[in-house]
Amino acid sequence: MTALHNLQDRIRPGALLVMVAIIGAGTYFEFVYYGPPTLYAIILWFIVVPMLLATTVTDVGSHPLYQPLLYGGLVAVGILQFLDGDWFLLAGLFVLCGTIGLISEIRNRSN
Repeated sequence: MTALHNLQDRIRPGALLVMVAIIGAGTYFEFVYYGPPTLYAIILWFIVVPMLLATTVTDVGSHPLYQPLLYGGLVAVGILQFLDGDWFLLAGLFVLCGTIGLISEIRNRSN
């Protein structure tokens, strides 16, 4: 069985449809309704969309790189939100949660 067939067997269709609808609505509001996006918003979208789509795949959380990449993504989202100039408190919470998660992953792997 190839990797593509394996992925097709693990995707939850209902969750994928809901996530595509959420991403579509978010894309419309971010890039059309609110006007031209900033560079930070575009880079942020390249980080957030794969994180959201990963939730539609069964057992993706069991991969050893999933948690570190998720926490690293949270830190990146927080930094980009801060650089974009919006949601300073939320950006700080993203960075704080991602950093705590990365530290806990490092501690768990060293034990």
